[in-house]
Amino acid sequence: MKGPRAYELEKREPAQAGRETSYFDRWDLIAVLALTAVAFILRFYSPIMPDFFVHPFQGPAITNCVPNTPIDPKGDPGTICGLAYPFNRGYADSNGVLSPPNGQVFDEIYFPVDAYDDVKGIELCKPSTISCKYNYFDPEPPLAKLFIASGEWGYGWYRAHFQGATGDYIDLGFNTFGWRIAACLFGTLCIPMMYLFARRLWPNRLFAISAATFACFDGMFFIQSRIGMIDIFPVFFILLAYFLYLVHIQSRTPSSSLISLVALGVVLGIGIASKWIVLAAFASIVFLMVIRAIRRNVDIHIGPQGNPIWSWGRGEGPMIPKGTYWPTYLVVAAVALVAIPLAIYVESWYPFFARGQFHNLADLIAYQQQSYIYHATLKATHPYGSPWWSWPLLSRPVLYYAEYTNLGIDHWTGEQLISRMANLGNPWIWWTSLPCIATLPYFIIRHRSFPATLILLGFVSQWLPWSPISRVLFMYHMFGGLIFMVLALAFVLAQVAEQLRPQARILLAGNFLGIAVLFFFYFYPIWTGLPISGAAYFSGPQTPPWGPKTWLVNCRNDLPPSQPQQFCWN
Repeated sequence: MKGPRAYELEKREPAQAGRETSYFDRWDLIAVLALTAVAFILRFYSPIMPDFFVHPFQGPAITNCVPNTPIDPKGDPGTICGLAYPFNRGYADSNGVLSPPNGQVFDEIYFPVDAYDDVKGIELCKPSTISCKYNYFDPEPPLAKLFIASGEWGYGWYRAHFQGATGDYIDLGFNTFGWRIAACLFGTLCIPMMYLFARRLWPNRLFAISAATFACFDGMFFIQSRIGMIDIFPVFFILLAYFLYLVHIQSRTPSSSLISLVALGVVLGIGIASKWIVLAAFASIVFLMVIRAIRRNVDIHIGPQGNPIWSWGRGEGPMIPKGTYWPTYLVVAAVALVAIPLAIYVESWYPFFARGQFHNLADLIAYQQQSYIYHATLKATHPYGSPWWSWPLLSRPVLYYAEYTNLGIDHWTGEQLISRMANLGNPWIWWTSLPCIATLPYFIIRHRSFPATLILLGFVSQWLPWSPISRVLFMYHMFGGLIFMVLALAFVLAQVAEQLRPQARILLAGNFLGIAVLFFFYFYPIWTGLPISGAAYFSGPQTPPWGPKTWLVNCRNDLPPSQPQQFCWN
């Protein structure tokens, strides 16, 4: 019961005489296409709900439109469909100004606005402009916001060409659908990317199908694909970077080794320019490459030389993938892993130079220093903040959206409908992944499993760096680590299944994946903001027999702002 060792990733054993095992065949293609289609339908068209029982023969049996929901900052009721839902009503400040002004949900008040300002700044300001009104400060790198801006601009173009709207494209697309569509597309692409990454990491189809299915039906993967925040973009590039790392060490020719190395550097550069959490993936991948080179020259063992208690041999194959001439490899590696990411990072700040907020590299460097100081010294509190150690436990999900009035009456209970949207992960996936992560050292030590090594290193590097940070943190900061929680769960599930007979294997995998899907649809209203009765959310006299949507209710009203709630979903 083990995954392949490191050197086994670099060769293909013949399945039969004259034939080789296929990394990706038609069954993999079918699985990838099916999971991608399901992921896109759920992310793009939600909230999907049956309408036949409430309005029989009066319209479509299934709808993705929500009536009686706010459609403008004043809260006027109307109907919103699919990805454009929900629209957050505005609340008056001390001057009577409604906020948010354009329906933004949670951090959509920041990133889509910054994306809009980047485009408008390029259009209306020049490098010589003094104090362009579209200047702003945001401690995150700019590239993910430019992806959001492309969605806004693209949707504005669509409205102008197919709906008869007039105006600047970025203005026409500055709405809930426009700033969410890019996240939806990248979030959908995370599913096939997870499959390809897992399939490369361990050529076991059940492992790949399980990992992609868990990502498809996890709540955090789902909701971050449907909101105008930047977190889904670096997660996609983390997946792509690790995939390219595996492609690189499995290269079959010296030229493919160098090409894949350059491609890896480009993806890491794009990812780092999207969000700094990709630096953890960068460090982990470089670490694995260095350790691989060291292991080709060092035989690790514990105990007597002739009869060690435990050993991890040097493995087979050259120190550098496919035996590329090492001076050439080092030069290309320096360009790929240093020069290219640095160039992409600097170039991603082009809007700041174009509108005159930056005039030289010194301004860019000063901005990075301000961003670091912001992260290091921020003392703000938030009712949905949570400490880093609590995230894998789903202790405190963040409430992104809530509407409690004027949504109508529940057809079945007669109760007032309410709508809430939180970034709760799928409890079945998150909680069952924890013991799987705990077993990874067993596979590493006992079986010298390279997949287990990479998964554990990826998890630790994406999670533990948050531990010393004193600023307010949120559960969505676990998103990078969630990639490897999913992989750990899929890895152990496949390992156990491999020990069973085919019929029992199918039964185990089918039931486990099926429960994950059932959990997804149980919590579906929480992830989509679908209006349901209050009793279905909170325990009460009319709560359905299967229970309320919020399970952990150890919530207190007497805690100071500096002490966030723990184990509270309310």
